[in-house]
Amino acid sequence: MRFYKPAERQPCYYCERISAVEKEQGYPTRDGIYTFEKYIFRCAWHSRFSCSRCGNQHHFSWLYWCPQKEELVCGDCNKPTLKPVAFWDRTYAYEFYCEECGEHHVDLFYAEFQGQHPWQLGHQTVRSCIDAQKPWTPIWSPTKQRAGIKLELVEALKLPSRVLQLREDLKITQFKVLRSAVPDEEIDLPEARESWETNTEQWTQLTEGDLNRQLIIDPALWSLLGDVKDLHVLDAGCGNGYFTRKLASKGANAVGVDYSRPFIKYCKRVESELNLGCDFYEMSLTDMNNFESKMFDIVISNVVMVDVLDYKTAFKEIARVLKDDGRFIWSNVHPVFGRTAGAIDPRLPRDSPRNEERYLKMIDRYFDSGGERIDWMENPTWQFMRTLEEYSKALKSAGFVISEILEPRPTPEVIQQNPRHLSFDADRWTHFIIFECIKRH
Repeated sequence: MRFYKPAERQPCYYCERISAVEKEQGYPTRDGIYTFEKYIFRCAWHSRFSCSRCGNQHHFSWLYWCPQKEELVCGDCNKPTLKPVAFWDRTYAYEFYCEECGEHHVDLFYAEFQGQHPWQLGHQTVRSCIDAQKPWTPIWSPTKQRAGIKLELVEALKLPSRVLQLREDLKITQFKVLRSAVPDEEIDLPEARESWETNTEQWTQLTEGDLNRQLIIDPALWSLLGDVKDLHVLDAGCGNGYFTRKLASKGANAVGVDYSRPFIKYCKRVESELNLGCDFYEMSLTDMNNFESKMFDIVISNVVMVDVLDYKTAFKEIARVLKDDGRFIWSNVHPVFGRTAGAIDPRLPRDSPRNEERYLKMIDRYFDSGGERIDWMENPTWQFMRTLEEYSKALKSAGFVISEILEPRPTPEVIQQNPRHLSFDADRWTHFIIFECIKRH
């Protein structure tokens, strides 16, 4: 990440905020020596530090100091939990269990509040990313040992709305025009399929699905599915087959289809080892002629339609293989909040790992339906964004009635155990949507 030295002397963004609330102890406002954004200026204390394990530089609040090992370790190398505690103008800290010493440590932000930052403890050999003489001066420390105020988890996760403040800021702030989606007719379907299949190896390593599926989407799906014992269930777009196998383990007659040959090859190999009774077929959701009409009681599709160019034909094929009054339950990237083109969610500072420093999500060009070229696991692939109206009309045309819509989000307890590992600030806006649809005859 490139950073810029300020042309003129600027106060540190964090020092200013701390000094505004640290009235009793007093707090120095240090010079903002550099900025990533040409907007937020930061001192050495509140800059970036290198992790002793991976060697990567991180925002100061994503690292902790282990006094016994005398090393800084980042949250990527040792996953933290969220500690609900009020200190300065914050409502939580990151807490890390250190296997090296058997103790719990907190991030450098809360450590500084407590007087436990390595520079406060005299470890001045620790260097930030700033090449400056004596970057730790002036040293501030609380006059007595202290801790923040314990909060309830729900209270700690509440963040104020940024909209009113943004309206004020927009008087002086200009945003770049956002790019539009690519129209369907300009998408090369074979190339889109090839780009997706390059990601199959990474997906097969996620044997239980990614964290968003495990902790947000799948619990909501199961709440709609209910008891599937002895039902014929199609997993449409099964991917690595993990959900198909879960259906079979709960007594369903489970069938998985996917148009990716590597995925189906993997699914069949795993099934030969586990013998759960699953069947897997390589086929497109737009052409499932190997299946007779009205075969299945339920069709499930888990974040698949975002990868389907001809979603209208896919809906009609799903309706054909589904029994009358059968259920089509499908999750997808949210048509509003899940899009990439036409959306920004600014974070200031840009490298901050903290939720409250992602200001808000801004949506533009919502009606630009079509393909978005995205990078996923360092491999470019296509996603296809539709509006809610487009999905609704296509479902109606295929013979479905929408009976329920869920916008799943994680529980506070799940967030506490997985801070920053759940994508897209899932406690503030939903990234996913789930439809339960009934086939009418």
